[in-house]
Amino acid sequence: MSNPTDRKIAMIGGGGVRTPLVIFGINEAAAALGAREMVLYDPDQERLKVIAALGRAVVAKEGGGLIIRETASVEDAVEGADFVLNSVRVGGIASRAADELAAIKHGYPGQETTGPAGAAMALRTVPVALDHARVVERLAPSAWIVNFTNPAGLITQAISTHTKARVVGICDTPTELLHRITLALGARHDEVVCDYVGLNHLGWVRRIRLRGEDVTDRVLDDDTILSQLYTAPLFDFAMIRALRLIPTEYLFFYYSRRRALENQKRQGSSRGTEVEQLNHSCSPP
Repeated sequence: MSNPTDRKIAMIGGGGVRTPLVIFGINEAAAALGAREMVLYDPDQERLKVIAALGRAVVAKEGGGLIIRETASVEDAVEGADFVLNSVRVGGIASRAADELAAIKHGYPGQETTGPAGAAMALRTVPVALDHARVVERLAPSAWIVNFTNPAGLITQAISTHTKARVVGICDTPTELLHRITLALGARHDEVVCDYVGLNHLGWVRRIRLRGEDVTDRVLDDDTILSQLYTAPLFDFAMIRALRLIPTEYLFFYYSRRRALENQKRQGSSRGTEVEQLNHSCSPP
Protein backbone atom coordinates (compact mmCIF):
# COMPACT_ATOMS: atom_id res chain seq x y z
CA MET A 1 0.00 0.00 0.00
CA SER A 2 1.26 3.46 -0.87
CA ASN A 3 2.25 6.30 1.39
CA PRO A 4 -0.86 7.39 3.38
CA THR A 5 -0.48 10.92 1.98
CA ASP A 6 -0.05 9.72 -1.62
CA ARG A 7 -2.86 7.23 -2.16
CA LYS A 8 -4.34 6.06 -5.42
CA ILE A 9 -8.04 5.33 -5.83
CA ALA A 10 -9.31 3.35 -8.82
CA MET A 11 -12.87 3.24 -10.09
CA ILE A 12 -13.99 0.35 -12.28
CA GLY A 13 -17.09 1.51 -14.11
CA GLY A 14 -15.94 5.11 -13.99
CA GLY A 15 -18.11 6.07 -16.96
CA GLY A 16 -21.27 5.96 -14.83
CA VAL A 17 -23.39 9.06 -14.31
CA ARG A 18 -22.77 9.01 -10.56
CA THR A 19 -19.01 9.24 -10.96
CA PRO A 20 -18.80 13.07 -10.81
CA LEU A 21 -20.65 12.97 -7.48
CA VAL A 22 -18.24 10.30 -6.20
CA ILE A 23 -15.32 12.47 -7.34
CA PHE A 24 -16.84 15.44 -5.51
CA GLY A 25 -16.99 13.42 -2.28
CA ILE A 26 -13.46 12.04 -2.61
CA ASN A 27 -12.09 15.47 -3.47
CA GLU A 28 -13.77 16.88 -0.34
CA ALA A 29 -12.18 14.14 1.77
CA ALA A 30 -8.88 13.95 -0.12
CA ALA A 31 -6.81 15.30 2.77
CA ALA A 32 -8.32 12.86 5.27
CA LEU A 33 -7.94 9.97 2.82
CA GLY A 34 -4.50 10.99 1.71
CA ALA A 35 -5.78 10.67 -1.86
CA ARG A 36 -3.57 12.04 -4.63
CA GLU A 37 -4.93 10.38 -7.77
CA MET A 38 -8.22 8.86 -8.93
CA VAL A 39 -8.04 6.67 -12.03
CA LEU A 40 -11.24 5.86 -13.92
CA TYR A 41 -11.72 2.77 -16.09
CA ASP A 42 -14.73 1.93 -18.25
CA PRO A 43 -15.06 -0.19 -21.40
CA ASP A 44 -17.05 2.65 -23.00
CA GLN A 45 -14.09 4.94 -23.67
CA GLU A 46 -16.09 7.70 -25.34
CA ARG A 47 -18.41 7.98 -22.37
CA LEU A 48 -15.45 7.75 -19.98
CA LYS A 49 -13.75 10.76 -21.55
CA VAL A 50 -16.87 12.87 -20.98
CA ILE A 51 -17.24 11.76 -17.36
CA ALA A 52 -13.53 12.25 -16.61
CA ALA A 53 -13.73 15.80 -18.01
CA LEU A 54 -16.72 16.47 -15.77
CA GLY A 55 -14.76 15.09 -12.82
CA ARG A 56 -11.83 17.39 -13.50
CA ALA A 57 -14.24 20.32 -13.76
CA VAL A 58 -15.71 19.38 -10.36
CA VAL A 59 -12.25 19.31 -8.77
CA ALA A 60 -11.30 22.62 -10.42
CA LYS A 61 -14.50 24.31 -9.21
CA GLU A 62 -14.25 22.98 -5.67
CA GLY A 63 -10.50 23.35 -5.33
CA GLY A 64 -8.10 20.68 -4.16
CA GLY A 65 -5.30 18.78 -5.78
CA LEU A 66 -6.96 15.47 -6.65
CA ILE A 67 -5.70 14.24 -10.02
CA ILE A 68 -8.36 12.66 -12.24
CA ARG A 69 -7.14 10.34 -14.98
CA GLU A 70 -8.94 7.95 -17.33
CA THR A 71 -7.48 4.74 -18.72
CA ALA A 72 -8.37 2.07 -21.28
CA SER A 73 -6.93 -0.71 -19.10
CA VAL A 74 -8.39 -2.12 -15.90
CA GLU A 75 -4.84 -3.23 -14.98
CA ASP A 76 -3.54 0.33 -15.28
CA ALA A 77 -6.41 1.58 -13.10
CA VAL A 78 -5.90 -1.03 -10.40
CA GLU A 79 -2.12 -1.43 -10.19
CA GLY A 80 -0.82 0.01 -6.94
CA ALA A 81 -4.24 1.29 -5.85
CA ASP A 82 -5.16 1.55 -2.20
CA PHE A 83 -8.92 1.48 -2.84
CA VAL A 84 -10.81 0.10 -5.83
CA LEU A 85 -14.38 1.30 -6.26
CA ASN A 86 -16.43 -1.25 -8.19
CA SER A 87 -19.50 0.16 -9.95
CA VAL A 88 -20.30 -1.73 -13.14
CA ARG A 89 -23.45 -2.50 -15.11
CA VAL A 90 -22.80 -5.54 -17.27
CA GLY A 91 -25.00 -5.40 -20.35
CA GLY A 92 -25.85 -1.76 -19.80
CA ILE A 93 -29.18 -0.21 -18.88
CA ALA A 94 -30.91 -1.99 -21.78
CA SER A 95 -30.27 -5.37 -20.13
CA ARG A 96 -31.62 -4.10 -16.82
CA ALA A 97 -34.78 -2.87 -18.54
CA ALA A 98 -35.23 -6.20 -20.35
CA ASP A 99 -34.75 -8.17 -17.11
CA GLU A 100 -37.29 -6.07 -15.27
CA LEU A 101 -39.92 -6.21 -17.99
CA ALA A 102 -39.50 -10.00 -18.19
CA ALA A 103 -40.05 -10.28 -14.44
CA ILE A 104 -43.22 -8.16 -14.64
CA LYS A 105 -44.52 -10.31 -17.50
CA HIS A 106 -44.18 -13.40 -15.33
CA GLY A 107 -45.83 -11.92 -12.24
CA TYR A 108 -42.95 -10.51 -10.22
CA PRO A 109 -41.89 -6.90 -9.58
CA GLY A 110 -39.13 -5.79 -11.91
CA GLN A 111 -36.20 -4.64 -9.78
CA GLU A 112 -32.45 -5.00 -10.36
CA THR A 113 -31.60 -6.21 -6.85
CA THR A 114 -34.47 -8.56 -5.99
CA GLY A 115 -36.50 -11.34 -7.58
CA PRO A 116 -35.89 -12.78 -11.06
CA ALA A 117 -34.49 -9.52 -12.45
CA GLY A 118 -31.97 -9.32 -9.61
CA ALA A 119 -30.98 -12.95 -10.20
CA ALA A 120 -30.50 -12.29 -13.93
CA MET A 121 -28.31 -9.29 -13.19
CA ALA A 122 -26.26 -11.34 -10.74
CA LEU A 123 -25.71 -14.12 -13.28
CA ARG A 124 -24.34 -11.59 -15.79
CA THR A 125 -22.32 -9.64 -13.26
CA VAL A 126 -20.68 -12.16 -10.91
CA PRO A 127 -18.16 -13.52 -13.49
CA VAL A 128 -17.09 -9.98 -14.44
CA ALA A 129 -16.83 -8.86 -10.80
CA LEU A 130 -14.68 -11.92 -10.01
CA ASP A 131 -12.39 -11.22 -12.97
CA HIS A 132 -11.88 -7.66 -11.73
CA ALA A 133 -11.32 -8.85 -8.16
CA ARG A 134 -8.60 -11.22 -9.36
CA VAL A 135 -6.86 -8.32 -11.07
CA VAL A 136 -6.93 -6.54 -7.71
CA GLU A 137 -5.56 -9.68 -6.02
CA ARG A 138 -2.64 -9.68 -8.44
CA LEU A 139 -1.81 -5.99 -8.84
CA ALA A 140 -3.01 -4.40 -5.60
CA PRO A 141 -3.24 -7.20 -3.00
CA SER A 142 -3.46 -4.82 -0.05
CA ALA A 143 -6.23 -2.72 -1.58
CA TRP A 144 -9.83 -2.68 -0.40
CA ILE A 145 -12.52 -3.22 -3.01
CA VAL A 146 -15.51 -1.02 -2.22
CA ASN A 147 -18.43 -2.59 -4.06
CA PHE A 148 -21.34 -0.45 -5.33
CA THR A 149 -22.36 -2.93 -8.02
CA ASN A 150 -25.86 -4.41 -7.76
CA PRO A 151 -27.13 -6.73 -6.51
CA ALA A 152 -24.75 -5.35 -3.92
CA GLY A 153 -24.90 -7.98 -1.18
CA LEU A 154 -24.63 -10.90 -3.60
CA ILE A 155 -21.74 -9.43 -5.59
CA THR A 156 -19.84 -8.61 -2.40
CA GLN A 157 -20.42 -12.14 -1.10
CA ALA A 158 -19.21 -13.66 -4.38
CA ILE A 159 -15.98 -11.65 -4.28
CA SER A 160 -15.43 -12.53 -0.61
CA THR A 161 -16.11 -16.24 -1.14
CA HIS A 162 -14.30 -16.87 -4.41
CA THR A 163 -11.27 -14.56 -4.23
CA LYS A 164 -8.76 -13.43 -1.63
CA ALA A 165 -9.46 -9.75 -2.30
CA ARG A 166 -10.41 -7.54 0.61
CA VAL A 167 -13.94 -6.29 -0.02
CA VAL A 168 -16.78 -4.37 1.58
CA GLY A 169 -20.20 -3.69 0.06
CA ILE A 170 -21.93 -0.35 0.46
CA CYS A 171 -25.21 1.31 -0.52
CA ASP A 172 -26.55 4.82 -0.07
CA THR A 173 -30.07 3.60 0.81
CA PRO A 174 -29.42 3.37 4.59
CA THR A 175 -27.78 6.81 4.60
CA GLU A 176 -30.79 8.28 2.80
CA LEU A 177 -33.17 6.87 5.43
CA LEU A 178 -31.03 8.26 8.26
CA HIS A 179 -30.97 11.64 6.51
CA ARG A 180 -34.76 11.68 6.14
CA ILE A 181 -35.23 10.76 9.81
CA THR A 182 -33.03 13.71 10.76
CA LEU A 183 -35.02 16.08 8.53
CA ALA A 184 -38.34 14.79 9.87
CA LEU A 185 -37.16 15.50 13.41
CA GLY A 186 -36.05 19.01 12.42
CA ALA A 187 -32.58 18.28 13.74
CA ARG A 188 -28.95 18.52 12.65
CA HIS A 189 -27.17 15.39 11.50
CA ASP A 190 -24.86 15.47 14.53
CA GLU A 191 -27.86 15.48 16.90
CA VAL A 192 -29.37 12.18 15.72
CA VAL A 193 -27.96 8.69 16.24
CA CYS A 194 -29.73 5.69 14.72
CA ASP A 195 -29.17 2.00 15.45
CA TYR A 196 -29.27 0.22 12.10
CA VAL A 197 -29.39 -3.51 11.45
CA GLY A 198 -29.11 -5.22 8.09
CA LEU A 199 -26.98 -5.27 4.96
CA ASN A 200 -27.09 -3.07 1.86
CA HIS A 201 -30.67 -3.22 0.52
CA LEU A 202 -32.15 -5.20 3.40
CA GLY A 203 -32.03 -3.11 6.55
CA TRP A 204 -34.03 -1.50 9.31
CA VAL A 205 -33.61 1.30 11.86
CA ARG A 206 -34.48 -0.08 15.28
CA ARG A 207 -33.65 2.79 17.62
CA ILE A 208 -33.41 6.57 17.27
CA ARG A 209 -31.76 8.97 19.71
CA LEU A 210 -32.16 12.72 19.47
CA ARG A 211 -29.57 14.67 21.47
CA GLY A 212 -29.10 11.58 23.64
CA GLU A 213 -32.82 10.95 24.25
CA ASP A 214 -34.46 7.79 22.92
CA VAL A 215 -37.26 9.07 20.64
CA THR A 216 -38.06 5.77 18.91
CA ASP A 217 -41.60 5.58 20.32
CA ARG A 218 -42.24 9.19 19.41
CA VAL A 219 -41.26 8.53 15.79
CA LEU A 220 -43.23 5.29 15.52
CA ASP A 221 -46.37 6.88 16.99
CA ASP A 222 -46.33 9.96 14.76
CA ASP A 223 -47.89 9.51 11.31
CA THR A 224 -46.59 12.90 10.23
CA ILE A 225 -42.99 11.89 10.92
CA LEU A 226 -43.39 8.46 9.33
CA SER A 227 -44.88 10.00 6.19
CA GLN A 228 -41.71 12.07 5.71
CA LEU A 229 -39.35 9.08 5.72
CA TYR A 230 -40.04 7.96 2.14
CA THR A 231 -40.51 9.74 -1.18
CA ALA A 232 -43.75 7.77 -1.72
CA PRO A 233 -46.25 6.01 0.61
CA LEU A 234 -44.52 2.61 0.65
CA PHE A 235 -45.42 1.02 3.96
CA ASP A 236 -48.48 0.69 6.16
CA PHE A 237 -47.76 2.55 9.40
CA ALA A 238 -49.48 -0.17 11.47
CA MET A 239 -47.00 -2.70 10.04
CA ILE A 240 -44.04 -0.49 10.97
CA ARG A 241 -45.40 -0.17 14.52
CA ALA A 242 -45.98 -3.92 14.78
CA LEU A 243 -42.41 -4.59 13.64
CA ARG A 244 -41.01 -1.78 15.77
CA LEU A 245 -38.54 -1.41 12.92
CA ILE A 246 -38.34 1.27 10.23
CA PRO A 247 -37.49 -0.47 6.93
CA THR A 248 -35.40 0.92 4.11
CA GLU A 249 -37.26 1.49 0.86
CA TYR A 250 -36.06 -1.74 -0.79
CA LEU A 251 -38.11 -3.75 1.70
CA PHE A 252 -41.16 -2.54 -0.23
CA PHE A 253 -40.43 -5.25 -2.81
CA TYR A 254 -40.65 -7.88 -0.05
CA TYR A 255 -43.41 -6.60 2.23
CA SER A 256 -45.60 -5.32 -0.62
CA ARG A 257 -44.66 -7.45 -3.62
CA ARG A 258 -48.18 -7.50 -5.10
CA ARG A 259 -48.60 -3.75 -4.76
CA ALA A 260 -45.18 -3.15 -6.30
CA LEU A 261 -46.12 -5.36 -9.24
CA GLU A 262 -49.49 -3.67 -9.72
CA ASN A 263 -47.82 -0.25 -9.66
CA GLN A 264 -45.43 -1.30 -12.41
CA LYS A 265 -48.19 -2.88 -14.49
CA ARG A 266 -50.24 0.29 -14.19
CA GLN A 267 -47.26 2.42 -15.29
CA GLY A 268 -46.40 -0.02 -18.06
CA SER A 269 -42.70 0.18 -17.19
CA SER A 270 -40.01 -0.34 -14.57
CA ARG A 271 -37.31 1.92 -13.20
CA GLY A 272 -34.84 0.42 -15.65
CA THR A 273 -37.11 1.27 -18.57
CA GLU A 274 -37.50 4.84 -17.32
CA VAL A 275 -33.73 5.29 -16.97
CA GLU A 276 -33.17 3.81 -20.43
CA GLN A 277 -35.67 6.26 -21.94
CA LEU A 278 -34.08 9.13 -20.04
CA ASN A 279 -30.64 8.18 -21.35
CA HIS A 280 -31.93 8.17 -24.92
CA SER A 281 -33.65 11.52 -24.51
CA CYS A 282 -30.46 13.09 -23.14
CA SER A 283 -28.15 11.60 -25.76
CA PRO A 284 -26.82 13.91 -28.48
CA PRO A 285 -28.40 13.49 -31.93
